[in-house]
Amino acid sequence: MCGIFGKFVEQGVLDQKQFKSVSEILAHRGPDAEGFFFSQDRQLGLGHRRLSVIDLRDIANQPMSSADGNWTITYNGEVFNYREVRQELMEEGVGPFKTDSDTEVVLLAWMHWGPFAVEKFNGMFAFAIWDQRNRDLWLCRDRLGIKPLFYSCEGGLSFASELKGIFPLLTQPLTRSNRAIAAFLHLGFIPEPDTVYEEIKKFPSGHYGCYKGDKQLELVSYWKPEEKIGNRTAYTEKEALDAVESAISSSVKYRTIADVPFGTFLSGGTDSSLVTAIAAKLTSKPLLTFSIGFKEGKYDESKYAARVARQLGTEHAEFILSEREAMPLLEDMLATFDEPFADTSAIPTMMVSRLAREKATVILTGDGGDELFMGYGSYKWAQRLSNPLVKAMATPTKMLLSMGSSRYRRVAGLLDLENDGFIRSHIFSQEQYFFSSMELKAFLRTNDHDDFYKYRDPLGLARKLSAAELQALFDLKVYLKDDLLTKVDRASMKYGLECRVPLLDYRLVELALNLPETFKKRGQSKWILKKILERHLPKELIYRPKWGFSVPLSRWLRGELKYLIDEYLNDSVVEAVGVVNATLVKKMIERFMKGDDYLYSRIWVLIVLHHWVVENQQF
Repeated sequence: MCGIFGKFVEQGVLDQKQFKSVSEILAHRGPDAEGFFFSQDRQLGLGHRRLSVIDLRDIANQPMSSADGNWTITYNGEVFNYREVRQELMEEGVGPFKTDSDTEVVLLAWMHWGPFAVEKFNGMFAFAIWDQRNRDLWLCRDRLGIKPLFYSCEGGLSFASELKGIFPLLTQPLTRSNRAIAAFLHLGFIPEPDTVYEEIKKFPSGHYGCYKGDKQLELVSYWKPEEKIGNRTAYTEKEALDAVESAISSSVKYRTIADVPFGTFLSGGTDSSLVTAIAAKLTSKPLLTFSIGFKEGKYDESKYAARVARQLGTEHAEFILSEREAMPLLEDMLATFDEPFADTSAIPTMMVSRLAREKATVILTGDGGDELFMGYGSYKWAQRLSNPLVKAMATPTKMLLSMGSSRYRRVAGLLDLENDGFIRSHIFSQEQYFFSSMELKAFLRTNDHDDFYKYRDPLGLARKLSAAELQALFDLKVYLKDDLLTKVDRASMKYGLECRVPLLDYRLVELALNLPETFKKRGQSKWILKKILERHLPKELIYRPKWGFSVPLSRWLRGELKYLIDEYLNDSVVEAVGVVNATLVKKMIERFMKGDDYLYSRIWVLIVLHHWVVENQQF
């Protein structure tokens, strides 16, 4: 895992000092080596910060050029099947290879097969390849969007692994995107392809693109999850159990390939326990495992992680955080992300990453299990709200519930189906307690309502999906990529830690998309994963209530963190920022302080937004 960046201009020459500045900004992503490449005419520059994981020798540093000097790559991530791809290349006469790195394999594969090479790669990656002979700059991102990539076509093509890495490469001022801000208030993150700046975009997952000049980046899709959905789900229960366990085992085995120490994040939940159980069987010595918890018992699940670790015989380390220790980390979290980002679970992710980096360079996580195997409560709501009877009764029921307690008023928001055409993001936003699109029409002061974030269910699917399956597909395509994977990438790379995601091996994803829904939820969520886990752990460690790791944000905002409301949501700041109606914000704060608990996430996203505007002087 590394940091990459670069720029291609058609006129003038590049300022090498800008590249040095970007390298320093992204140094946390790659503390082991720094490298630059410039074309002879100084119109193309590539940069790299290396976190050494495979083939630690200097000869594997980047940017890396071909033997004839016509091709150069800067690459972030890992292609786990690189040895098989290298063997296939050698059988077709490609070589010799001077390193044992996957970087060289990716470069020579692209030279040999062109962009079709990416379909052979199993991994997580974002890279740029310069074709000197044709003066083409290629960009590519992995299927699920595990590795980040940002770009701008202002004044040529600029790209970087993080948003702030592009800033020094641009010459004109940046303007904030009202469309992206509205989406943030609705979702708690900014979904692809937007960023908070109009001039910078997120490179789409499952795509490659070629820049030939004239501000045109031609994008081509090579993988979409909806295109992998078959016309039927023909598995017996045993076939499904064996196929899923085999796919997970193969994926975990691939992701233990490293020339540095590795371990797992272990929460004690289904997904991380299954990944850990399989990884523990693949190591010759005790596997390193890491967990984090709160001293306050209601939020602490670390005791379950410790029990799983003992059962599996891992070398376990845990970090127990008090609420008082966690609170100051909120502002550190806000500074870690370069655009508004509201997921407070980034705090424990940052802390466990810092703990893990003391002993390991590579970590396996359990991300992806909830989206692939239906672990969220929102899937029940999706099914309920698809019922014609529920739809017919939604308006009167909503009016009745809106007169009840805070809990019932929150449910009333879910029943606000006036935006039925965009039901997936509506269900998500209300499950997370954020602003509905109807609320935002009243709150927003901008005129960008017609350009508001819209997610529609994919058309032309090979088979009809249930409402729950469609909601899970939304989570896979949007929430997982632009919130959860973003969180893990920034939180871990802040400390130079590489996180790998076994449950997002594309082979497993394609398998899961074609399993019968009854294998995912059968009286409980993630049924098939729990049945597989029974082969590794006693049932009492599998079938238990799960709290998840969440911070008591509602209580904090009324207590020790109320200063954030006073500082960033006072009338003068809200008016100066000019995004939302200050009067309505004031009324919402009053309702929250009087007991409307369900408003805490709305208050939080407003704080995050105004904090970002003030700190980045984006008035």
